[in-house]
Amino acid sequence: MLKLRAPQFRVGAEHLKANAILRLAGWIAIAIIATTPAWIVRHLPLQDFPTHLAILRVVHSYGDPAFGLQPYFVLNLFGTQYLMYYLVGSGLAYLFGVFGANTILVSSYLGGTVLATRSLARALGKDERVAIFAIPFLVNSMFMYGFLPFLFGIPFSLFGIALSIKYFEKPSIARGCTISALATFLVLEHLFPFLLFGLGFIAVFPWNKPKSWLRAGAPVVPALALLGFWMACSTTGKRMATSIGTVPSAPIMARLKAVPRWTIDVFGDLSNTKFAIAIAAVATLSTALSLSNKRAAGQIAWRYAALPIVCIILYLIADDSVGDIWLVGPRLAILAIIAAVPLVGIPTGVPGQLITGLAAAIGTFSIWNTCKHFIEFERKDVGNFEGALSVMEPGKKVAGLIYDHTCSIGIVTPFLHFVSYYQAEKGGLAQWSMANVHHLPFQFRPDRLPPQGVMERSGWEWSPQRVTIRELYPFYDYVLTRGAGFHPPAGTYHIKWRDDRWTVWEKGTS
Repeated sequence: MLKLRAPQFRVGAEHLKANAILRLAGWIAIAIIATTPAWIVRHLPLQDFPTHLAILRVVHSYGDPAFGLQPYFVLNLFGTQYLMYYLVGSGLAYLFGVFGANTILVSSYLGGTVLATRSLARALGKDERVAIFAIPFLVNSMFMYGFLPFLFGIPFSLFGIALSIKYFEKPSIARGCTISALATFLVLEHLFPFLLFGLGFIAVFPWNKPKSWLRAGAPVVPALALLGFWMACSTTGKRMATSIGTVPSAPIMARLKAVPRWTIDVFGDLSNTKFAIAIAAVATLSTALSLSNKRAAGQIAWRYAALPIVCIILYLIADDSVGDIWLVGPRLAILAIIAAVPLVGIPTGVPGQLITGLAAAIGTFSIWNTCKHFIEFERKDVGNFEGALSVMEPGKKVAGLIYDHTCSIGIVTPFLHFVSYYQAEKGGLAQWSMANVHHLPFQFRPDRLPPQGVMERSGWEWSPQRVTIRELYPFYDYVLTRGAGFHPPAGTYHIKWRDDRWTVWEKGTS
């Protein structure tokens, strides 16, 4: 009998391993499906999307004379809080190009958040199926604003918290070093994902075991030291330090009413909002049904629950701007929602299967709905934008004047920075640019501020009707306009190309 049990045990172990591999493959397939909005169209309707492409071009091709970037810009790699997004993107660009690299980064957020939520749920002792509930929240208001470095760090934060739980339970040098690397990566990637990781790390920290505090906290010491150095030495860090603690610009009740605006109100028809509300209702029902489970939530899950609560509190009390960083408080609302997903309960048996199927259906339709809107934007709103880019020579100076912000699908203004596509594809200088923002990895050369050594006035991109010919001529080689409103004096700019949406004006007489 003893000789028969060992082979049976091995067969059972192999069967469990095969099932685990199949489950992981299934989750990877789900994550890939969740990335569809990142690559379904070439021009994503995200407000800051073109600027991230342009910045990535500068970082990746700064030394390439074919793009003509060095005469206008200097790199600011050690003064930025977004360093890793563009360094990783630059590395990927060697294989996939700038556009392909950025698509991979966006996909990493969308699909990576699903996988990271699953990993965190398992570490908390929860049902891994809760990761499906995150899908309708992935395309959120911050995504539509194009805050890509901020979003890119979220899955790393969740993975870091999950790994921290395992490290506190079974410490090892490998886990400690991995946590240290992740925390340091997050400091260099974006401060908000690091904040999410830090709050989660504190929530699940083994406070009831004082003898283990030193070993438990050691992995994050390098990241904290790096953060302190950045806050003390960088321009943006100093400005943030002096702005922390300022009085919020809106009362708490106004903040509560604005939660949908900063989280789930994505499209003008509010279709995405309906999917988010539906998945929230299913999550509430699922959690209620799971309360009768014999297996109660573990202590670690209850401690982790402090994370979304703290994010909500910070959302209510944080100011909209801290130093050079815009929409500080509003970003915490979506962090609270994403952080809360692993806490959703799922009942056992048939009810759990029905709940899972319903959540999967809502998630699938939310992806389809997003893709439908993105395709509509590409077909109806973008027009022949590639035709406009094709007539402009590379390495030139191009100003963008967007008189018509009309977009049929969204709430944000995706055409605001479309001129940055020129810089992303052909180099040179595109304006309005993010090159005057201190916390980004490139800036204008002090002696080459456009136009003619003078920083552009505030609000350039929002009020093109106020831009005078002296702000354009003779510095810019081209002016790209959308909609009517540009009437240059004779001898300054003439029409080189035009369709029903876009016009390319070239310097000089025709």
